Amino acid sequence: MGSRLSLWQTVTALTVLLAVVVFGAAFVVDLSSERPGPVPFDRTVQRGITMADEQRALNRDITIPRAQVFYSQYRYVVGYVGLDRTVAALTEPGHEQQFGYPLTVYVTDYSDTGARCGENGTLRTDSSPRWVGASEAHYVVNGSARTPSGLAVVPFGNRDAADVFADSCGGGVVDWATVRSHSFEEDGAATIRQQVDDRQVTANATVRAARALDARPVSVVVGEDAPTVQAAVDEAPPNTTVVVPNGTYREQVSIDEPLTLRGRNATLDGGGNGTVVAVMADRVAITDMAITGVGNQTTGNRSAMNGSAWDATVTAAYGNSDAAVTAHNASQLYVANVTVETRSSGFVLRRTSDAVVENVTVNGTADWQDGFMGVVGMHADVVVQHSTFRGGRDGIYLHRADGTVVRENTFLNDRFGVHLMYTSSTLVADNVARGPEYAGVVVMTNPESNAVVGNDVRNAGSGIMMAGSRSYIGHNVMANTTRALSANAGRSLYEHNVVYGNDIGITAATVLPSNTVTENDFVANDQHAVSGPGPLRRYTDDGRGNYWSGAYDLSADDGSTLTQPYSPTDTVDGQLHHTNAAVVLRSAPSVRALRALRGTTPGFRRGSIVDTAPLAEPANPDTLTMVRNGTTTEVPP
Repeated sequence: MGSRLSLWQTVTALTVLLAVVVFGAAFVVDLSSERPGPVPFDRTVQRGITMADEQRALNRDITIPRAQVFYSQYRYVVGYVGLDRTVAALTEPGHEQQFGYPLTVYVTDYSDTGARCGENGTLRTDSSPRWVGASEAHYVVNGSARTPSGLAVVPFGNRDAADVFADSCGGGVVDWATVRSHSFEEDGAATIRQQVDDRQVTANATVRAARALDARPVSVVVGEDAPTVQAAVDEAPPNTTVVVPNGTYREQVSIDEPLTLRGRNATLDGGGNGTVVAVMADRVAITDMAITGVGNQTTGNRSAMNGSAWDATVTAAYGNSDAAVTAHNASQLYVANVTVETRSSGFVLRRTSDAVVENVTVNGTADWQDGFMGVVGMHADVVVQHSTFRGGRDGIYLHRADGTVVRENTFLNDRFGVHLMYTSSTLVADNVARGPEYAGVVVMTNPESNAVVGNDVRNAGSGIMMAGSRSYIGHNVMANTTRALSANAGRSLYEHNVVYGNDIGITAATVLPSNTVTENDFVANDQHAVSGPGPLRRYTDDGRGNYWSGAYDLSADDGSTLTQPYSPTDTVDGQLHHTNAAVVLRSAPSVRALRALRGTTPGFRRGSIVDTAPLAEPANPDTLTMVRNGTTTEVPP
């Protein structure tokens, strides 16, 4: 893959180095001690709330109760941020089978910290809490104490301190057994799968409301009623349409009232000096035109980088770049049928909720390092659909844009097709990516509840790179990539994906093996799977695993699953689709016994993957046939 491979190798090397540093610092449990003592929290393998919520807490001096758990079958201490997340993890199905029972649990002790409820109930302290055994602590529940992720369960080693806190912040005092028995409602990955249709319906309603803005009565026609576009915008009454006839208009436009700006084969040329159209009002629509002459400043307003928000630097740098259209604090923006030529960004939307961008084309730079983003969505949701993004850095970049829907778009020859940062509860569906330098879809910074469904990524450095937790990744195609699928999102569901003809099919890099991977097809990959540090990962759910080309047995249970487990990371099994010698060796009695042991022994063979019920036939035959036949479209099937 030429230069892309060398770039990806650099990224991979840095990722592996980071994993080694983080994992190497984790505390190894000494089970020879009857009750090991608590360890520094930064040496635990951590899971819990999103990174965005942690940043909000840090920025506002809010403390978050934590726990650390020593498991009987897991050699590292697991740290949980939020006691609700701790209990949810301890009680989730299959948790004890994978990790064993909790030998010891410690929780943060707020007894001598000056714990109190601040503004809006935020949990604040004067000093850092120490650790106390979970069974020895007293817990204030159902009070007003809050963290950025919601109501908090606050533990105290001293009962009197717990009573004082409850008198001040409300709630009752209970013991550990009562907390353990409480149901902390969380949307698991299967629930996220069920929400896909609802997210589509919500997006449809947002689109319908936005399209209505293009039906306003015409009030001003440029060239007839006003000499320039800006003059027409200034003259038009609110909630009307300004028509821009055929021609090229060399000007920059500001819109500070609810108006529709509709072109008729018109081109706005900004002269290469800054943003072309600046929107500063709600309910603005821009449709049916071309925009060129966008400036080339991609670092934004440097003076704005000294803001107090934890993400002020990113907001200023990305959210103030030159663009064809920018909108700040302007809800219900509608952009449709607009073609953009840009050296920086196409559309920059900050705190612009319920915005819709559809049927646009953004042509960025041929070398992604020279350009910027097709769409930047920050601090509010947006719907981006039916559009094409060529070149540039990222087709769509989202930053704290929870609830965004990105669907049925085409991304060509960029760095990332869709790039999520600190963004949860999104739907990325039915998009096509061809030739991205690094990845078709990349999710970073530990968000949650994302759905990545029905996307088709080919000829890329990577297909789909997931991080975070409680997400759904299903019905995607990844073909002819260096690394097709990175399963770095914990407690997530990966199902019905077709992974075909890649250097590496799937990478399992989460230290905590909490994902469900089932009914995927891994075919014609150089390596079907690789696994990072951690215990054994089981890629089987409810008696059904995945289809692995080359994995076969002389017989199959009920004709659907094979009688022997298969390990794509095993030295022998991993070569079955490459050489007949592996087939012969696999039949040896000693090897068969080893595979059976590997399929039943928790933690056996550190850093490996096993499918205890591999499928005898592909789970997604129609999609696999399409990929095998080389079907390539710029609109998803």
